Amino acid sequence: MPKSKRLHFKDIDAMRFFAFLPIFLFSVFYLTRTDDDGFHSETTIILGYIKQNSLDFFFFLSAFLITSHGLREYKYNNSFSLRDFYVRRIFRIIPLFIIGILFTFLIHPWILNTLKLNTIVPPSESSYLLLFPNYFSKHTPEQYIYLSIIWTIYMFIQFYITWGIILKFFKNNIRIISIIFILIGIVARIVHYFLDHATFEFDTLSYGVPIGTGAILAELIRNDSPYIAKIKTLPKKLIFPIYIFGCLFVLSGYLISTNFIVASVIPVFTCLFFSFAIIEQTFGKNSIGKLRNNKVFSHLGKASYGLILYQAIINVLLVIGMDSLDFDIASETVKVAFLLISFVLTWIVADLSYNFYEKPLIRLRREFKKV
Repeated sequence: MPKSKRLHFKDIDAMRFFAFLPIFLFSVFYLTRTDDDGFHSETTIILGYIKQNSLDFFFFLSAFLITSHGLREYKYNNSFSLRDFYVRRIFRIIPLFIIGILFTFLIHPWILNTLKLNTIVPPSESSYLLLFPNYFSKHTPEQYIYLSIIWTIYMFIQFYITWGIILKFFKNNIRIISIIFILIGIVARIVHYFLDHATFEFDTLSYGVPIGTGAILAELIRNDSPYIAKIKTLPKKLIFPIYIFGCLFVLSGYLISTNFIVASVIPVFTCLFFSFAIIEQTFGKNSIGKLRNNKVFSHLGKASYGLILYQAIINVLLVIGMDSLDFDIASETVKVAFLLISFVLTWIVADLSYNFYEKPLIRLRREFKKV
């Protein structure tokens, strides 16, 4: 492929790492919580709100990248291969997904059985095979941490299947469809409130706002929208306050929105900020700094999928280890050690996985990339 055709959003890699951090911290704090009050418990609740922005961001980013590459394929080939699209998604998502499934149904129950610790009831296989696992069933805290990752992957699979069909057959109506997705996302979250305050976290429809916003951004960039051109040339005196306000809103938006109507439109504003950050970082002429220049964050961001999955598994294994060795999880020293050990092990395992397991499959996936 000629270099002129390539468009790689390098700064997105570092953004992925920053989106991973709230998920990781929530998992650690959730598993090491020993009471319902106090600093630790309050921090866990706050991190739970912040991590919702991470889920919104990953759906936003997937819609943006998938739509961007789909529109490029149309531009250079005058067609879009649905088969190749699905094959590329399979090569990227399934290898780690298999590890998560094995841990869920085989490894975790086997470890507890072998160590004669508390037994757990594995989830029903049938619903997983039908792509609609029982998101709202009750599980132990340890199970919830890795099952929530598995459930989220299932939502992405549902999204990929749907969006591939949209790119194939409704490419000329992407903007209208994206607006419909945004409206569906808002309504879905409101409906969940009336369903006895049921959580929307594992309802794929509830991510219509980030999906629709990401797709619209991809189309605007592809069509050289004048709005994009204006953001490219924003002066530094405006860029800095936008980042400050945007980051503060991302950190506090869900937390301070007590009204359910307001909470349902929070992703509209956070996704507008995500859109600004991608445009400014990729094309900005007056950036206060480029995330791509931080090699560590960029490298970790490339392995973000593995970081998210492996941290859940490693955290559960650490909990099992502490239980079997009778460590006092209420000790602040143990909690700090848990966090540090978990981060280091997650980094090592995700890095090895990315370089020796995922990367070869990513290269193979490129054989099914038309442009």
